[in-house]
Amino acid sequence: MALDETSVLWKAGFCCKLYWKIIFALVWPLILLPFVIVDNFSKESKCGYVVLIMAGYWVTECLPLGVTALLPLVLFPCLGVLSSDDTCACYANDVIMVFLGGLILAIAIEHSNLHMRIALKVIRIVGCSHKRLLGGLLVVTTFLSMWITNTAATAMMVPIIFAVLGELEREGLGKVFVDTQNPESGSSEVRPTKVTTAYLMGAAYAASFGGTATLVGTGTNLVFKGIFEKTFACGPKIGFGQWMLYGVPLAYTNALMTWVYVLVLYFGMFRPNSRDAQDAAIGTEGEIVANRIIKERYDNLGKMTSHELGVAAMFVSAVFLWLARDPGFMPGWAELVSGVEILDSAPIIFVALLMFFIPKDLNFLNMWSNDESKRPKSSSEGLITWKVIQAKMPWSLMFLLGGGFAMSKAITKSGLALKVGNAMTPLENLPPWLILVFVNVIVGTITEIMSNVGMANIMLPILASMSVSVKINPLFIMVPATMMCSHTFRFPAGTPPNAIITVTGHVPVKRLILGGCGPSIYSLLLVSLSFPFLGAYVFEIHEFPSWAVISDNGTILDCNNQ
Repeated sequence: MALDETSVLWKAGFCCKLYWKIIFALVWPLILLPFVIVDNFSKESKCGYVVLIMAGYWVTECLPLGVTALLPLVLFPCLGVLSSDDTCACYANDVIMVFLGGLILAIAIEHSNLHMRIALKVIRIVGCSHKRLLGGLLVVTTFLSMWITNTAATAMMVPIIFAVLGELEREGLGKVFVDTQNPESGSSEVRPTKVTTAYLMGAAYAASFGGTATLVGTGTNLVFKGIFEKTFACGPKIGFGQWMLYGVPLAYTNALMTWVYVLVLYFGMFRPNSRDAQDAAIGTEGEIVANRIIKERYDNLGKMTSHELGVAAMFVSAVFLWLARDPGFMPGWAELVSGVEILDSAPIIFVALLMFFIPKDLNFLNMWSNDESKRPKSSSEGLITWKVIQAKMPWSLMFLLGGGFAMSKAITKSGLALKVGNAMTPLENLPPWLILVFVNVIVGTITEIMSNVGMANIMLPILASMSVSVKINPLFIMVPATMMCSHTFRFPAGTPPNAIITVTGHVPVKRLILGGCGPSIYSLLLVSLSFPFLGAYVFEIHEFPSWAVISDNGTILDCNNQ
């Protein structure tokens, strides 16, 4: 029975539907309050209270993610969990400066259009059959997502996909979209063909995998670095090159499996007589058309500009400085130039600053030219400008990282880490690899319905405590869990690449969920199988380390007393 729109119940329901976010934001802390009261306002319960409030806000997104991340600045000092100084220090540290510098470099790559040149060049090299074009797309997207956001990498590849497929359609070689009848509404809806869906999903999956390959590829990796190094102050520092030794092979193996998976699912691989295989066969004529489109787009870029060359030089310099800071097999440049510790933020911020000094064009070289027309009429901008950074920088992610670090620090200092860890002690009777698989399944499932950075902020401090309690090297659990936080493939809200292809490609959510099951499974298996071998070698995980011992009050033992 339908309610009358003038009734009190209808109005109340409509009000809740309209203002549910603010209602949840106000009611959720009140629902959790009894747990603090029952525990007699202990420090651990107050810390857990803040963590649960933030978790609820992050899952429902009743407030913007970055705004929720600022709650510790108010709640931790007011509840006596952390001082204001300790909390504020979590929002500006080496990890966040690495994130800032990495994003400035990524924005400069986009601003110069260097990423488009790289993408088109690689696709031209690999060839333009559907099989090769898809392979080139995955390789390029994975590589670009290592250095720029997965959002930008996906958004850049989608127009290229539509341009190539659109031209093939004009030549009578397949379709990009088809009209389907919606049985519920009775109207027709635009839906991508299987070929289009294959390209869109491949780009989205590759962007998510590529972000895991470097420390700056995605926020979750930097969350791990910050939480691990703050929790285990005496533990090893996670180096840029060290992370890549594990992350790059894993990312590209996942990309290879994605290529095979998409070919089998949508292109009829191993089913030569199927309808899918026939629809995906464009023949020699189709390859010529696709190659022409890619060539035209590449030629339209013209010769490589000084802007692109400058940004490329800065990119190479940043990677070299990161890898050579502490290579391990020989003294790094950081050890030679200073007697104090230099971390990853120094080289990337140095490169970011240089880009403001270096002009994006070389017109100034004609300043003394006898030909007046060649002389510059105005000064050149730098390789990057503050105006561009202001427009493209996702500032909220910096707050998100800082909020996670503050939460991690509070969990450890309040003693909540010890309490949670002790609750996990029954797991110590299980083999370490089984614990690893269990954690990966849990993280990989939950991260589908909430922000991957938010998931990392919540889970990694808990996993750090659990590792100590069951006497497993924390890296053995935390690194794979960090990887799994980025393996989000089934829901549009899980990660921006999924949302992009859902909206711009008109991919139905049902098709996204079904297609995403494959990468969710094989990426889980790959992480779980590879880390006990390659990961253990890269991160030197052989035994439970002394730097992970926690004292009776729930804090890490002082380095000097170990």
